[in-house]
Amino acid sequence: MPPKKEIDLKNLDLTHIYTPEEIEYINEHLKTHINFENGRLLPISQSPIANEAVVHEISRQLGNWNVETGQNGIVTTSQGGYNFSVSGQKKIRAPHIAFIPENIYSSLNKTQLLTFLGQPFTPIFVAEVVNVSKEAIFNEVDIRFKNDYFATGTSVKLGWLIDPRNHMIWTYEKDDDDENVTRQKHKWEDLDGGDILPDFTLDIEFVEKIISQKYEDDELLIEEVKENEDKEGKPMKKIWV
Repeated sequence: MPPKKEIDLKNLDLTHIYTPEEIEYINEHLKTHINFENGRLLPISQSPIANEAVVHEISRQLGNWNVETGQNGIVTTSQGGYNFSVSGQKKIRAPHIAFIPENIYSSLNKTQLLTFLGQPFTPIFVAEVVNVSKEAIFNEVDIRFKNDYFATGTSVKLGWLIDPRNHMIWTYEKDDDDENVTRQKHKWEDLDGGDILPDFTLDIEFVEKIISQKYEDDELLIEEVKENEDKEGKPMKKIWV
């Protein structure tokens, strides 16, 4: 159903609160899915290629496990949006990697599968691949895990925050009564999926191969960025290598 008021898709308003019908209309006509929170558009930044390669590698291993062990679930990556509106806050989120077991996926109706207008549902596992060397970024992602992915009423039982650039891993798990979330830091080594992903182990060696290239001109790159900042009077984004 088209929205009552015509929407200018070339000039979407980041401050406007869109209705569920308008959100569906925007996603359908832009041929993409955009993150929304309480009806407001959330800008999505592009990822460096190495970061996306790590996302693909983790999803590849998870996908192989899904098939080889007969899980018959669904693995999604950063274009797979979920309606995390179960706690009353209207939030569409697209984790870098997520897994839905067969019983949840097979129970979804057409509206849930093809739109964001049906009954909200969430995966049981999510993972984010982020460079969290800055405290502000880590806090932002940490809040996303606790307040969105593990909000009361979601199905998420296990979460991984993986920072391949700095060789850091954190896991998030709900306790047995689903009331508290435990965050734990791990060594940069193979990661076990536990009871949520039975018999799955992330082989960190394949992730390491993606990000293990050494660049002797790393310091030159940093100096070049600083020099360009001085010349143009505005900061430039440092390429993640």
